[in-house]
Amino acid sequence: MQLSSNQSYQSLKPADRLQQLLPELFTSQTIEGEQFLRLQLTSELTVAIPLSWVEETLLVSPQQITPIPNMSSHVMGLMSSKGQVFWAINLLQLLNLPIALPSSQHYEVVVIRVLPLEPVTNIASEQLFLGLVVPKIRGSIRLTLEDIVSPETEIDINLLRYLSGQVVVDQQTILVLSAEVIGTSQHPALDR
Repeated sequence: MQLSSNQSYQSLKPADRLQQLLPELFTSQTIEGEQFLRLQLTSELTVAIPLSWVEETLLVSPQQITPIPNMSSHVMGLMSSKGQVFWAINLLQLLNLPIALPSSQHYEVVVIRVLPLEPVTNIASEQLFLGLVVPKIRGSIRLTLEDIVSPETEIDINLLRYLSGQVVVDQQTILVLSAEVIGTSQHPALDR
């Protein structure tokens, strides 16, 4: 008795059937580049931060950020997540952008890891975080290091110190932030 193509297909194991239906899932593809998280700071300004530095993203209410008196204007206060307490920083003000963070019932926060200034023996017990409050998180993008070039346009010196370069994607310029520079510049004293 000869099996029809439908009967032979039915006799295959589920994994083999899946491989026949979706062969692209089973072929190894090398994906070039590093993933970055895109952040929309203004209607004209999009920045990206390396995803390797991002611990998590959060949607928090203003009541979840505890204001601390006598801090720099970009320091919104303290917040917590997953048993860790860390500073919430208004990224717009830190970068000296001439716009205010829109008032909202919720803030979008990108929590990044901060390297300690001094080497520690047990790095797990010394994980430090910083919450970057931004107007809008736009998702991830993959960039190769060759795509990232020095900024070609005139950029304010206060913003320039936090950049590692820029990239053009779909005719839009995206500034690439250095999470390491942001983290180390804000730890531990936070420039009172």
